Amino acid sequence: MESLVPGGSLIGFDFSDLREDIVVIDARLNLYHNPTSGHEGHSTLGGDNTGVIFRITEQWKEDSVTWINQPATTNTNFVIISAPDNDTADFLNVDITPIIKDMIRHPATNDGFMIKLFSEDTLYRSLVFASSDHPVESLHPSISITYIVDLPVDSVLTLQPDGETGKDAYINSIVSTSKNNQQSLVSTVWEFEEGWGIGRSFINFDLSHIDPELTITLAELSLFHDPDSPVEGHINNGNSNEILISRIIESWSEDDINWDNQPATSPENQVLLPSSNLADQDYLDIYVTEIVTDMFNYMNESFGFMLQLSDETFGNYNRNVVFASSDHQVPELRPKLVIYTQDYTSLKEPDNTVNNMLVYPNPGAGDFNIQVSKNIFPVQYTVYDSFGNVIVASNTLNSKFYVDITSQPSGVYFLSVIIKNSVTTKKLIKL
Repeated sequence: MESLVPGGSLIGFDFSDLREDIVVIDARLNLYHNPTSGHEGHSTLGGDNTGVIFRITEQWKEDSVTWINQPATTNTNFVIISAPDNDTADFLNVDITPIIKDMIRHPATNDGFMIKLFSEDTLYRSLVFASSDHPVESLHPSISITYIVDLPVDSVLTLQPDGETGKDAYINSIVSTSKNNQQSLVSTVWEFEEGWGIGRSFINFDLSHIDPELTITLAELSLFHDPDSPVEGHINNGNSNEILISRIIESWSEDDINWDNQPATSPENQVLLPSSNLADQDYLDIYVTEIVTDMFNYMNESFGFMLQLSDETFGNYNRNVVFASSDHQVPELRPKLVIYTQDYTSLKEPDNTVNNMLVYPNPGAGDFNIQVSKNIFPVQYTVYDSFGNVIVASNTLNSKFYVDITSQPSGVYFLSVIIKNSVTTKKLIKL
């Protein structure tokens, strides 16, 4: 169901067949330009036409919704639609994973999406998409969701440490930062009085008490905006404040860390979070399974997460994100890591060859190196896009091989490797 209202559009999808206990891995929205609309195409006549997608939290009816009675929405996990390059552009593979996760988690308030311009201050700007009533079915809005139905799990561990047990820090390349009761974690590129500076943040969760023999089936990190920070909220000033999360591979101390002695990080299995224009956005249930798995596989070379802006170049604009730290006075706002584990040790056969699979660089440009340890059997591997279409399918007798998807669009792909009837799947992120 959907209906146009002055300034915005509402779209509802039926997710009633999706169980509440599924784990959403990836979700993509496709919106197609309407070539037969009586309205002009995407227009920038009056300025920028960047769009935004919000989750609707109240019931509405397409036959009776108006501007006056339009339903409420939430800013949590909103999604920015970048301004199109031309007036007839389609918007394909828009990453709406966080919104879909919220919809599955909160079915009582799952009432679809509101799509509107990010700024509604000036006239003569628009985005024009085909609706589900369009006579050309291929132009209808569509969603593809990749999810796990029955997550193999024996236990769920939730870590949300306080100031005494937590370990986190914020450092800056030009301005000294106090480590005493530091309530905020900031990643920034900012023009201070002393000049342009870069800020990064570090978080470490104590995983030492978790049995290393367990298999990590899912790990999710949640970061909450700090409403009490003296630093302004998430800001990108029309540019990017995408966040890059990396695994720290050198020891560090929150009392002594500074810009000059900051620890090194690994480029493997980094996670990229989308840019945010909303000052108070929370980033919930961030998929960090591969990083946490690496932390277990390389215990002596894993010391938490580093948060930085993916673009740390100086310019004529200030950008940052601001999260609460483990020292924050509100316990619910402290960084949280949830780890799902499965004990496979009793199921392993002596000749089981599904050992650790290494994929690098990931994220990357599309040329991925794959390494499977201790393998003497043929390897069958397949790469799927987010719609389930096969991109690459082949076999090899080597424990090291190469996957090339450089010709494919940027986005999320899935590598499935089969060795002796055992399947391992990894997410590939093509930048």
